[in-house]
Amino acid sequence: MQKKKLIYIIPSLGVGGAEVALLSAIPELNRNFDFRVICLSSFRSSFLAGLSEEERRNVLIFAGFPTNYVRALRYILKFKPDMVITSLWKATPLGIMTKLFQSKVKFVEFIHNTVYFHFFDKLFTKLALKSADIVFCDSASAKTFVEKQGYRKPAEIISFLRFQSPKQWQRREKISLKALFVGRFHEQKRIDRLVLLVKKLVDAGLDFRVDLFGRDDGTMELVKTLIKENHLENNIFLKGEIATDKVQGLFADYDFYFQTSEVEGMAMSVVEAMQHGLVCVLTNVGEIRNYAKNGENAVVINDDFNLNEIVEQLKQITNDINLANKISQNAYLTFAEQKNFATSLIEAINKLV
Repeated sequence: MQKKKLIYIIPSLGVGGAEVALLSAIPELNRNFDFRVICLSSFRSSFLAGLSEEERRNVLIFAGFPTNYVRALRYILKFKPDMVITSLWKATPLGIMTKLFQSKVKFVEFIHNTVYFHFFDKLFTKLALKSADIVFCDSASAKTFVEKQGYRKPAEIISFLRFQSPKQWQRREKISLKALFVGRFHEQKRIDRLVLLVKKLVDAGLDFRVDLFGRDDGTMELVKTLIKENHLENNIFLKGEIATDKVQGLFADYDFYFQTSEVEGMAMSVVEAMQHGLVCVLTNVGEIRNYAKNGENAVVINDDFNLNEIVEQLKQITNDINLANKISQNAYLTFAEQKNFATSLIEAINKLV
């Protein structure tokens, strides 16, 4: 039987949740469909290192605004896909135009956030919601956000687990004060607040070492300045960008995960840390509100960002191995039985085509 033609459009590939999820699913999407990825800007070739030669050939780059949109649209219309999926607002114009020229194409808009970040995000996302046949959402909070925009057509939640949880949870015999963050150095991630958190912990006698992995999306210099001003050069280390296929190997070296974002969707890196039983210290935003429960499977910072309470809570956890293991095990169990992204996505696509 001839495979259905599927095009997945994304601005680029990198360490963001939407990009990492797609990279994890490319092998299965390639096996199940006549599949192409369209990227609208260039990226590091190392992000494709885990793919086969055939899979890499199906990742197409159309760089150079604004002609990249014209060239990409020309390719799409010639390819004549059965379905087009757009992820993130810069991809949406191509989905809208494809639907305009080829009305029989199933157009899917994939929503990853719970707020609009600026005028163009709002404009093009709303246009995509009007044109789309269905919306995929990476979380219940993203679906709620879509429904609040007045969207009344089908919306389906896709599991955003890049991989299955480890087969077994690992009990810890001792707790190390080593914490991890993986993500973009972007203003919405509020890494400035993470630096403040570490400062409070160190001043309280909890001498944490925190490794920050990720690319600079605008706030790297600010973070460097804050580290220096707060004399945290021996506590916070900037480790640079890491290939997506290497992230899973990090978790065994840490007992904590810190994320102090102001805005999140599903927060994939948090989910993956919980899958590996790390004690996650988190702000109560996006989908995190629905899966992280303070004192049960995570440490959740209140909306007023009261760090004094968090310091006391972490003192208890680091001094009580049974409490630490309880939170770690509950974190692991939160996602232990869920499908991964590739399986969930393919099941949803097959319903439509």
